[in-house]
Amino acid sequence: MKFFLLVFLIINKVSAGQLINEFNFSASTNGLYKLKDGREFEASTLDGHLKNNIGSYGKIKCNSLIETKKSELIFLKVICEISLNDGNTIWSVLERSSSSFKAGVGESTVIDATGKYSKIIGTKCIYAVTKYKNSSFVKEQCEINDKIISELKNK
Repeated sequence: MKFFLLVFLIINKVSAGQLINEFNFSASTNGLYKLKDGREFEASTLDGHLKNNIGSYGKIKCNSLIETKKSELIFLKVICEISLNDGNTIWSVLERSSSSFKAGVGESTVIDATGKYSKIIGTKCIYAVTKYKNSSFVKEQCEINDKIISELKNK
């Protein structure tokens, strides 16, 4: 719990050169596979909304694959398409494994984007997630140089 609080405080620290995304979504399971060795694989679709600290907002649609064993996370991989209010689109991959991140914290990477957001392709971000039933609330922090942040803010 202390680790999650520390990460949350780090992510909440806003300064120039950071893109802070907040999104929430609801999940629906598309497939659940239970193996004899105790592993489970769950495929899900996630739909929700996003806003950020540069004034953009939009819709987010993701597909995920989660591997667990005895209720412990082994691996999570999510690909998301973010449609923004300015007509641009960003695609990101979010990943987390039990060995690399604890307490709902992971890393995302911008893998493609249109328009002015193409300047952030390859950017790595840190995210923290909180879940309630089939809903998730995510805060993501991306370190981006001040010049690009300024360009992204311009309409």
